[in-house]
Amino acid sequence: MFRLSRWLPAALVSGTAIVIASCGTSSTPSTAPRPSQTEVVPPAQIGAPLYDKVDPPELAKSTAVPEPIIIQQATIAYDDKILLAAQADGIVEVIGTKTPVGFVPQPGDPLYMEHPREKGLYYRKLRENDPILIGQQLARQDESQTAIQHDALENSIVAARERVLASEAVVKEAAKVVGLMKKSGTSLVEQANAEASLARSQEGVAESKANLVKLVGERDVTSKKVRQYFLNSTVDGRIYKIPKSPGEFAKVGETVLEIQGTTRFRIEGKVDVQEANRIQLGQHATVEPARPLGPEPYYARHRQEVTAVAVTAHVGRPLVVSAGMDSTVLVWDLTRTQKYVSLPHTPGIGVRSVAATGAKAAVHLVATGSADGRVRIWDTKDPDKLSGESLLGECAEQHAAPVSAAAFTPDGKYLATAAGRDVFLWDVATRTKRYSLPQQHKDDITCITFTPQATLVTISRDKSIRIWNMGVDGASLARTLDHRAGVVDTLGVSSDGGTMLFDQDLGRLDIVSLADGRTVGTLLNSGSTVRFAGLAIYSHDNNRVLTAGGDADSKGELQLWEKPPIDGRGSERRRLITPNHSGVTCAAFSPDDKKRFMVVGTQSGGVHYWLVPAEEAMKNGPEGRVVSISNTDARSATVRVEVDNSAGRYSDWLQDRGTATIIINAPPAK
Repeated sequence: MFRLSRWLPAALVSGTAIVIASCGTSSTPSTAPRPSQTEVVPPAQIGAPLYDKVDPPELAKSTAVPEPIIIQQATIAYDDKILLAAQADGIVEVIGTKTPVGFVPQPGDPLYMEHPREKGLYYRKLRENDPILIGQQLARQDESQTAIQHDALENSIVAARERVLASEAVVKEAAKVVGLMKKSGTSLVEQANAEASLARSQEGVAESKANLVKLVGERDVTSKKVRQYFLNSTVDGRIYKIPKSPGEFAKVGETVLEIQGTTRFRIEGKVDVQEANRIQLGQHATVEPARPLGPEPYYARHRQEVTAVAVTAHVGRPLVVSAGMDSTVLVWDLTRTQKYVSLPHTPGIGVRSVAATGAKAAVHLVATGSADGRVRIWDTKDPDKLSGESLLGECAEQHAAPVSAAAFTPDGKYLATAAGRDVFLWDVATRTKRYSLPQQHKDDITCITFTPQATLVTISRDKSIRIWNMGVDGASLARTLDHRAGVVDTLGVSSDGGTMLFDQDLGRLDIVSLADGRTVGTLLNSGSTVRFAGLAIYSHDNNRVLTAGGDADSKGELQLWEKPPIDGRGSERRRLITPNHSGVTCAAFSPDDKKRFMVVGTQSGGVHYWLVPAEEAMKNGPEGRVVSISNTDARSATVRVEVDNSAGRYSDWLQDRGTATIIINAPPAK
């Protein structure tokens, strides 16, 4: 869990996570200055490590790379617009796609409709922005009159074929009669009459065949007319507009649907002239979407601001735990029942922090910290039996200030809590305080995190980060990182303890090595459209980073990033938005590999979640080529990028007339 608030933030990592920060300016990751560090020689008497520690991962060596060109607020345009018009006069019965044979929707489902004439045949209604495929049936007019003509012609063709066969049989018999007469020496007059009868029979066969050909032709014309009542897509794309509705009459040539082809699109944006000199035609470009996506439909709600969220490590059934200023803690089973239970707290006393044990712990516990300084520990082993009786008890002492942050050790045996400038370490089994950390911070602590290396990271509003060696008998300050911008209260650390996020400034987050403090990557928002604020956290697999925005224009918005390569820039893969743009106060990722989601709490009391995109979707964003560079004025140039979307992979990412960010890794100007 990680939480944030400008007045009292807190953080939780279930498992092994660490939170620290970096500094720098607009220089490249390889040349950015390291965070200022003050090495402190640890006291000798802290005892053995608090828990089994592991070595940090080795990171690749840094190399000098040029800063990428970032073009924000670029405009997306799909040039392929198709008007799907009626090809026959008739009432529009259906605007939708046919469902599989035997499909029956839930009663009252507004997304489906039954065909008004063919009972048991269902269609899924089309709406604006729905994706469509080439050849897919999208609308159907009333073809019944033409179909009746078609069926009548089919019956006539059957009868005509029977007449042809009968006529041919008559000809065959007449020919036999003529042959017998010639052999038997019948009179010439009788032979002539028989031959005349044969000729008439042959003429009848020809007339029957001619009539059959005529009927088949009429039938084929009618078949074509019937098909005209069924409107099919001519391209892969999306529904752009729906001018007609079921029940309306459409004349030939009237538009029933407007379709937007999505096989190719272009993106244009402005860049400074000096940057344009680095760009060349045909150069590779990456496109990052700026279209916000709303959360899943199910959510929990507090009556006041949500102050902290965490996700438990129950395998296959992770539970969301949220704390609020309404004195409640809700445990939400969103992956199964979509129901939640309340863990009772003292009325009138807000709950400020929450933590859950991680996947390596032998127990399932949740800790909550309140505004009165009390710390409670709850047993969450059985999700089906959670209630007020799940309380194991309160910790023996109280903090003198509201509990702003909490974190369990990876093994779940110890709990650290922060209140004001104090940090206490508790023995979970006895709920007694083991020791306090030296009070080194000059302002309130906003976030605390344990690492796999048996250290605790504390982040404070004094714009410093302190890393503590944690022993069984005490803690010693290992080093201090300072000169943060201080705009992000909750900073995440990779679960292996290798890297951390650092708020360099409003538009830049650095990824810093914990081992040596060097900057090994960046998350960059150029310009003033989106600013980092509040929180920046890693997913449990360390492949994604979730950040929040704090400016008026980006309030309630979050960005989901793909973790950057060494010395690279992270790619934004999703932009998320809370209902009614409610400000984000806290967030957490699910630790379950199969139940992947991210959950956030808001100032309005909502707890919302989004499913985490698949790995393939995160790694392979829209990519294109620069096709045009033209001077706009003396100071700027317009860059156009075209993207091949023939496979339809990016249709959900980028919308016509929407905005996106163009990333071009160009060499420095000569």
